[in-house]
Amino acid sequence: MPVQHAYTMKAGTKSKLLLVYATSAEGMFGKTGLAKNLSAGSAAYIREGDSTARRVPIVEGRVGEWASGALAEVDPELLPGVYQFGAPDEMLAEGSARAVLLIRFSDTVIKPVEINLVAYDPQDAERIGVWSLAGHKRHEFLRQALPRFTEMELALGEQAEKELKVKLNAEKES
Repeated sequence: MPVQHAYTMKAGTKSKLLLVYATSAEGMFGKTGLAKNLSAGSAAYIREGDSTARRVPIVEGRVGEWASGALAEVDPELLPGVYQFGAPDEMLAEGSARAVLLIRFSDTVIKPVEINLVAYDPQDAERIGVWSLAGHKRHEFLRQALPRFTEMELALGEQAEKELKVKLNAEKES
């Protein structure tokens, strides 16, 4: 399935705004004006493991403001064909690893949006959302995950310990 965007976000994320790109049926140019006739469109999603798709009512949206199913045209002159869509919180809820969203309008191509739902926050620049990796827990994790690094670290520590013993013995003798 050709995917327009593959988002990765933490399962349970709320009030998420997605960007989609609409083209004419020929796919040559960005399609503008879809937000003027929302009743002509439809949206639905399915989550991995679900047995049925769920319809999402499309409602009028405003750029930068979230509402479930809200569709807003970003800027028809600067970014023709770019729309913002308010992803329903239920679509991003915990309990599934993936969701696919389809938004359809006649004579318009909007490729599916795939969303990978993960257990960590991929936007957390410090710990990628794995809070338990702070402090000593982080070091324990790294030692288990990177055993060769641990061996190098141990060898460096042993060398430093030998040098310290030599220095201490030299001080005792003087």
